Amino acid sequence: MRKNPERLAWFVLVCAFLTFVALVAGVPLGVKAYVNHALVPRPASLEAIVPTIVVEYPGMSTNLAVTDRRDDIAEGAQIQTDRTSQGILTFYENLQERTVLSTVQLFANTRVEVVEIRSPRFASSKASDRIVLAVKSGRARIAAAPSGRFPLYVEVRTPQGSIIFSDASILVEVGNEQTEVSVRYGSATVRGGGVNTAVQARQRTTLRLGQPPTPPVAAIRDLVVNGDFSQPLSVGWQVDTERLSEDVQAGKVEVVQAGGRLAAQFSRMGRDGEHNAVFLVQKIDRDARDFVSLKLRMDVRILYQSLSGGGLQSSEFPVMVRLDYVDVYGNAQHWVRGFYYRNPDNLPILYYGIQVPHDTWYPFESGNLMEELADAKPAWITSLRVYASGWNYQSMVAEVGLVAE
Repeated sequence: MRKNPERLAWFVLVCAFLTFVALVAGVPLGVKAYVNHALVPRPASLEAIVPTIVVEYPGMSTNLAVTDRRDDIAEGAQIQTDRTSQGILTFYENLQERTVLSTVQLFANTRVEVVEIRSPRFASSKASDRIVLAVKSGRARIAAAPSGRFPLYVEVRTPQGSIIFSDASILVEVGNEQTEVSVRYGSATVRGGGVNTAVQARQRTTLRLGQPPTPPVAAIRDLVVNGDFSQPLSVGWQVDTERLSEDVQAGKVEVVQAGGRLAAQFSRMGRDGEHNAVFLVQKIDRDARDFVSLKLRMDVRILYQSLSGGGLQSSEFPVMVRLDYVDVYGNAQHWVRGFYYRNPDNLPILYYGIQVPHDTWYPFESGNLMEELADAKPAWITSLRVYASGWNYQSMVAEVGLVAE
């Protein structure tokens, strides 16, 4: 080229032009790709419903015992419940605005690692909110729904495989040999042994190491009729009220749309300080002597309660559930739980009172009542009642089920 300076000049000009074109085209494309795919980590909150929960923070030499609530759960954190503790892990797209993406109910003897919590950096991004969890042992119910701003990607990893979904509620039960996956609503893709299997609402499948998921089968028997409130309340349920006198305004219950789902809403906003209750009652009338498992589940959301805690006798909660049954000795018995979010007067709460987050869907599932009530376990299930009791309240229940196996 030294002998032909014109050729060298043309070579330099062509290279410069090509570099210019590459920059003109590449920089905007690179910026666009960055805007579309840039993610930022988000913290999650952990609330100890039944203390104490142990959290192992990444990079810390000591573990932290959580007895109330923390809003600094980050990627890499490992959460462990013991044989009595329970908690709820909440993922937000925006912690300040409390835009909830997913909730994870942690049952006893459960270990979960928060692998990834990320949201798009820019409002115009094409990326998804991402939540990746590793359930290493125990039982966890994960409910998720997109916030509306971005798509949502949720992945739950277990030793035997993984579950991917965006708008669903699933129960994951991880043991040494297998993982049981049940879908309450929505749908999920279950991966195992290099095979993807679609699992729809009210189906379940089993994952074993190195094997594809078992074909989905119908979920175990649900004894509750119209527990999703997709039909009028007159189907399966009876409505009843309780009040101290005729001049006390009674509460009411109706089916409403709440965040894309149907729910029964209890409400009463009258003179304060007056006891009242409104009930949804369903006759079950089922022989339970051959049941090995019986679990009560429902989603609870409390918007308002004027009465502190569960009242002076811990018997008036804005959401309550009561199972009436006859035990194996022929005695009439009942099992009850009450839910509340505030107790400013520090009134005593008996063992069956459960504090839940305010104005947030809380997925409740009991343990196996056939084991919990072993000393006087059910032989005949009489009825189930879901109700609100107290002064003034606004509360909801959804996806009520009494699941027997």
